[in-house]
Formats: sequence, C-alpha cells, structure tokens
Amino acid sequence: MHPRWLLPLLGTGIAALLVAANIGNVVWVRWSNPVSGHPLWLLALNSSNRYLLITSIITSWPPYVAIAMARLLAPDPLFYILGYAYRGRALGWARNVFPGMDGIFDQFEQDRSGFKRILDVAVLIAPNNPVCLLAGVAAMPIRRFLALNLIGTLGRIVLMRGLGLLFEDQIRDLLDVVARYQRWLTLGSLALVIGYLIYQTVGKRGIVGGLENLEEELGDE
Repeated sequence: MHPRWLLPLLGTGIAALLVAANIGNVVWVRWSNPVSGHPLWLLALNSSNRYLLITSIITSWPPYVAIAMARLLAPDPLFYILGYAYRGRALGWARNVFPGMDGIFDQFEQDRSGFKRILDVAVLIAPNNPVCLLAGVAAMPIRRFLALNLIGTLGRIVLMRGLGLLFEDQIRDLLDVVARYQRWLTLGSLALVIGYLIYQTVGKRGIVGGLENLEEELGDE
C-alpha cells in the first residue's frame, strides 16, 4: 500500500515537466536568438539534444552545464519511483505510453535477471524516461541508479557541447535563418505542438494520454 499522495505527486511532476518541454518547443525560435534571446531559459524548459546543440555556442560553460544537468535529471527520479513503487502495473502503463519500447519491455519480462546487466549500461548511456522506469521496476539500488545517471547525463552534455563547438559555423548559419523567418517558424512550432497534444489526447497515446489514465491504471484498489 502506497501513500495516497504519491501517485498524484508523481503525476503532477511529470505533467509540469511536459508542459515546460512543450513551451520550450514553442518559444525556441525567439529564445535561441544570439542577440535578443534567452538560451539559458530555453534550456531550463527543454534540454533535448537539439536545444543543447543550439545553445552550446551562445552560452558560457558553467551555467550551460548546471541548467542542462538540472533539467535533464528532473524527470528521472519521478519515473524511477513510479517503476519502483508500482512495478508490474507501472510496466503495463508504460506499454501504452512508450509503444516503441514494446520489444525492450518484452525482453525485460522474459529475462529480468539477464536484463539487469544491460540496464546498467542503458542508464549510463540513455537515461530516458522508460529506461528510468525500468530501473525502478527492476529495483536497481538507488545509489547505483543516481551514480550511473549523473555520469551518463554529464557525458551527454559534454558531447553536445563539443559537437556544438565543432559545428559552430553551421549552427550560426542555422540561427541566422531562424532569425530571418522568426515569425513563421514560431507559428509553425505552435501549430506542431498543438497538433501533437491533440493527437495524443484524443487517441490516448503517449505521455499525454498516459497521464490521463495514470490514476485509473496505477491507483490503489
């Protein structure tokens, strides 16, 4: 039996991060402007690889790393706790939320002991939402999870920073194009985000649809 507040708290945290990510997907055109933008605020909203690359050449190193680390790590303990606390039910919920992971989930269920060895590597090189949830379902020790996650996330940030500096000229050319067509790209980004949210809400797919069913599927009977 879990505390009644745990599931709503996890759901609220995941929803808040989802909202932030989608706001970032709308405002990235303006906020990535090298002159008048707010690249660190963009990273705080959404630190996906494309924004890590774009902002790598227009931010200083310490705040870039600090903000990107905080944003990338933010959802990981939420999904880990979700998996750890709700185990099989969390895995069933995840199948609807991350349909592209069905093969991985099947492999995990067929050979959990063998998969645990792979899971260490997965948390290190790709600590995304479903991987963190699987780490919780597998009851990976929290210290190991945190250590692998921290090292892997820092490595990802360093890699994106390095790639950004390596392709600085190309990224600046891209930012010039973005600035030139700022209005239209912003409207296009807004339309894509709205379309994406409607698609997942109506079809009850992905993380948006999954959050609607979270209490129903994982709530204590």
